[in-house]
Amino acid sequence: MTFGEKPAPDSARIVAIDTVIPGEGGGKLDDERLAWLDRTLASDAAKPTIVVMHHPPFPTLIGHMDRIGLEGSEALAAVIARHPQVERVLCGHLHRPIQYRFAGTIASTSPSPAHQVALDLSPSAPSRFKMEPPGFQLHAWRKGMGVVSHTAYIGDFAGPYPFFEGSELIE
Repeated sequence: MTFGEKPAPDSARIVAIDTVIPGEGGGKLDDERLAWLDRTLASDAAKPTIVVMHHPPFPTLIGHMDRIGLEGSEALAAVIARHPQVERVLCGHLHRPIQYRFAGTIASTSPSPAHQVALDLSPSAPSRFKMEPPGFQLHAWRKGMGVVSHTAYIGDFAGPYPFFEGSELIE
C-alpha cells in the first residue's frame, strides 16, 4: 500500500431500496429514490456493495410477470453503471431463480420458500404458479473473490451419497 491509499475493504455492504407501490403488483423507482441510491453508493465507492430490492430491473420473458415489473429500470441501470463496486442486484418478486447481466453487474431473483411462478415463456401465458420445491439463495462475499451465489431447495431429499468407494468412482 502506498501513502494515501485506502486499505482494501474487509466486508461488503448491503444497500436496500424500496420499489413497492402500495396496493399494486408492479414496482417503481422514482427520481428521489434513485438520487438517494446514487448518493449512497457514491458515499463509499471502494466498498463492495450488494443492492437489494423487491422488483427485478430486467425482463424475465414471463409475460404476466413482466407486465407488473419495475418502472424506472433504465434510470436504475444508469445509476448502477456509475458504481462498479456494485457486485450484485438481488431481487424477489418472481418466485423463480433467474440471472441477468445488468448495468455491468449481475442481477438475480430468488426462488420462493413457498410456491414458484410457472415457467412459461409465452408472452400471453396465463398467471399461474406451481408447487415446485421451495427454495432460497445464499450469497457469500469473500475479499479478493467477490460474491458467490448458491440456490438451495427446502425439504427432505435422499442423500447425500458418496461419489467414490475407496478410490474408485461409483457408477
